[in-house]
Amino acid sequence: MVRRSWWCAVLLAAVVALPAWGQIFSDVAGRPEQRMLEKLAAKGVFPIPQDRRFQPDEPITRLDFFVALARAVGLREGGGTLPEYRDAQEIPSGARGLLAALASAGTVNQRKAVRKVQEWEVILEADKGTYGPGEEIGLVLSVRNTAGRVAELEFATSQQYDFVIRSPSGEEVARWSLGRQFTTQGMKLRVDPNQQVVVGEGRWKQLDQNDRPVPPGRYELVGVVTARPQPMTVTIFFSKGFVTSFPDNTFRPRGQLTRAEVAELVARVSGLEQEALAKRGNPIPAQDAQEVKPEHRGYVALALERKFLVASDGRVRPNAPATRLDAAVALDGVMNALGRYNFVRGRFRGIQPGNPTILSITDGPTIRNFRLGPVVAVYRNDRPAQLQDLKPNDELAMLLLGDVGDVTYVEAKGP
Repeated sequence: MVRRSWWCAVLLAAVVALPAWGQIFSDVAGRPEQRMLEKLAAKGVFPIPQDRRFQPDEPITRLDFFVALARAVGLREGGGTLPEYRDAQEIPSGARGLLAALASAGTVNQRKAVRKVQEWEVILEADKGTYGPGEEIGLVLSVRNTAGRVAELEFATSQQYDFVIRSPSGEEVARWSLGRQFTTQGMKLRVDPNQQVVVGEGRWKQLDQNDRPVPPGRYELVGVVTARPQPMTVTIFFSKGFVTSFPDNTFRPRGQLTRAEVAELVARVSGLEQEALAKRGNPIPAQDAQEVKPEHRGYVALALERKFLVASDGRVRPNAPATRLDAAVALDGVMNALGRYNFVRGRFRGIQPGNPTILSITDGPTIRNFRLGPVVAVYRNDRPAQLQDLKPNDELAMLLLGDVGDVTYVEAKGP
């Protein structure tokens, strides 16, 4: 009882000392997109300006979009090299690190590829969809017996698998098996009906065989089951580099992107390029579907289906400049596709006012403390609330700015 009274006293004292509450952006209050924009701000995708205005209907510049894209996929400065653009001096120094990381980041066109070879399915899986500069790409190669009986794979040596990396020109740049030791004794692998067996695992560091970083481009990641008489292969494609430039080698930071270009970029960074390409022949449910360029049709179809783009008045406006709200909707889709909304969960214990103000939660027998940011969006039972409306034992889901950064967004549920 004494402990509860103490926390109540703390809460009352905190009323005059708490950070600002309510909407983060003053010019989107009450709009359907308000919470989405607040979550993006809480994860640092869009910074919170001093005037607290998001300006949703303004066209977004190429610089602002690519910087936000880098933040949405979780990239940090310090990796990669900025391309030698002719207008590089027009890119602010504070943005160059993120653009360099984005120029060297990459994504697989699909997390899982399956190829049917007679009674076998050969399966290649990547451990995630998007990779930072030089980040290892984890690969798992499996086989599944689709026959209605036990089947065997025979190998001439102890080597059962390999991973081969090919450049955009088809040249082999790296091979997992080079320099490794295998015995000359053959072996057999028995697989029961419908059973899937992991044949091998490997990691590629985005390096060639001489440990040099591979340049931007589209690479084949080939998994090889080295069975005889004929090896079985399956391929996933890895695209390195997301920052687009113009034929005259300029970046044009103050330029704009079209809505269709945004659709293409978010599909690529979300690891959905293969799915988009498969939709190139799909009808586009919009009155102006004929205005979508052939190279963008699959991306726009995918973006509409997954709500990366939203049509208005039955029109998709593919060649119109993307607004800041268009970019936010697309990047929210990226965050969801990549699982980047990593909520911290627990039960509300109390708030300790001060500089900084500390919010405390419990998770079973443990207590965790977090610093509150200068601006915090709060919802309780899906309604806008104030921090002082939180009640002991409310279930909290919070977004932090960084790994253990400021709490900027809070969802609470309670009686």
